Amino acid sequence: MRRSGNKTFFKGKVGADAKVQDTKTLAMLLREYDNGGAVPFHMPGHKRNKKLEYLNGAQTIDVTEIEGFDNLHNSKDMLKYAQQRTADFFCVKESRYLVGGSTSGILAAIRATTHAGDGVLIARNCHKSVYNAVELCALRPYYVMPAYFEEYGFYGSVMPEDVQRELLIHRDIKLVVITSPTYEGVLSDIKSIAEICRKHNVLLFVDEAHGAHLGLSRRFEQSARNLGADIVVNSMHKTLPSLTQTAVLHICSDRVDIAAVDRNLAVFESSSPSYVLMSSIDGCVHYLTHEGAGALEAWSDMVDKFRRSFARSKKFKIFNGAREGRVFAYDKTKLVFLTVESSMSGIDFMRTLRSKYKIELEMASSNYALAMTGAGDGLSTYLALSEAVFELENEAGQRRGLVNINGVKLPKKAFEPYEIDTLDLDFVDFENSVGHVAAENIWAYPPGAPIICKGEIIAQDVLRHALFLYECGVNVESERRAFPDNIFTVAQPSIYDVN
Repeated sequence: MRRSGNKTFFKGKVGADAKVQDTKTLAMLLREYDNGGAVPFHMPGHKRNKKLEYLNGAQTIDVTEIEGFDNLHNSKDMLKYAQQRTADFFCVKESRYLVGGSTSGILAAIRATTHAGDGVLIARNCHKSVYNAVELCALRPYYVMPAYFEEYGFYGSVMPEDVQRELLIHRDIKLVVITSPTYEGVLSDIKSIAEICRKHNVLLFVDEAHGAHLGLSRRFEQSARNLGADIVVNSMHKTLPSLTQTAVLHICSDRVDIAAVDRNLAVFESSSPSYVLMSSIDGCVHYLTHEGAGALEAWSDMVDKFRRSFARSKKFKIFNGAREGRVFAYDKTKLVFLTVESSMSGIDFMRTLRSKYKIELEMASSNYALAMTGAGDGLSTYLALSEAVFELENEAGQRRGLVNINGVKLPKKAFEPYEIDTLDLDFVDFENSVGHVAAENIWAYPPGAPIICKGEIIAQDVLRHALFLYECGVNVESERRAFPDNIFTVAQPSIYDVN
């Protein structure tokens, strides 16, 4: 377990005349302030009124940038020290609190490390926020396709040699963006990819939103934070005990302009960041610093035991990335139930667990379902899931034939995404859209990876893939919420060649 070099947790001041506080989290200091009886003629409008029971007590630690509580976008005191403690704990150069989730960090990081017209290499399975950043920043996207599991319908690792090839072909690339781990827990060889990026003088940004716990225990895989990535984003709330919407952006190398990152965080984050959320991040780091070693070890042990209990399952096997050639490494905390040997689809599996057993999974697709574990899980949660799945194992029939989810080839690009809004656009019937240029993104959400991107020519296999997922019950969405009836496209006198 890595620990901060600081012996005491808090090294800041609260108020001009206050003495230095030791071993107190931001949440503790906020409670002390509330107990002090200060009269709040400032925002927020709830005024910390305890009679507003619908706020469930959160209002008592919800303040604004009042005297003594610093300013996230110009931190000089307690928030500066809190973020530095976070950087020390995660063993990185600098860390920045994100109260807009990893999305705000992704937008800020990409804008801070590129200029309009630059090329950017994106793993095709990146989150939709990456694609939004590319469009907003007027970048030229190139794509690297990860390995693919047609038998399950999700992506494997990004291969370093594919990154190398693209960097040799497209000399205008200034940034590489990789998702590792994926929603399903697949990790890429970040160390090798980082070495390739440095060789080509290109920055590497790793979306590690689903892997904040990585590198914090020898029981887990290593983190991109310590494998050579220049910038890494972690969603604290996804696997660690922190509130929804909390994340941290880590600057891991001297190649990143930290001032540019800070300027862009002020653009994409609220100017009134939530102290409730910031105290959650601060408290989580404090918890991990003092109790994390035991908590992470217990988490690892429970996951290992759960996985072993399903080793002989015939209908609901748990994906083991360590045994797959298409996977470099794997985050074992993601329990991906493969339903290909049963009569149930992944969607059916998830819905049955919800309706019959009151167990809510993270997501499902046609051939698998994902149960996300986290540091807050107790033994009872694993037992409930185990009993339910074994009961389904006895009830479900065998599948008579495997339904492969064919991966689609990378579509041809007719326009850059940022050019779309300058063109004449129109709706067309989706089933008759082959050859048209998409003017909106379509993705399966979750996980949020695109099926069709703006500016791409819609091909027959892409259309069939989107409709197949939709008909299987996967939540397929378009930006204008008109899928599957129609899609927004570039108005054009003739259909583009998709051959």
